[in-house]
Amino acid sequence: LHEFLVDAARGATMQRSAFLSAFYTLVGTHGAHVSFGLIWMLAALVALARRGLTHAVAGRIWVLSLYWHFLDIVWVFIFSIVYLPGVVM
Repeated sequence: LHEFLVDAARGATMQRSAFLSAFYTLVGTHGAHVSFGLIWMLAALVALARRGLTHAVAGRIWVLSLYWHFLDIVWVFIFSIVYLPGVVM
């Protein structure tokens, strides 16, 4: 968020170019999905603490792990193709 604010103060906004529009959209959307994943992890920890490691809780944690690792794969793409060139502006 700090980088977004500093870049915007320098005039690097979504309206400036298609690249910056894609940059802010992809990185921001990824950040929202990471935030959702962290909230989901907290909910999974609460369920684990309350119910223990039941079959249902284990299944939900498995799905959460798939979601989280998918985010990892997406971030490698975003970081390499979009984020790094955007930082070198």
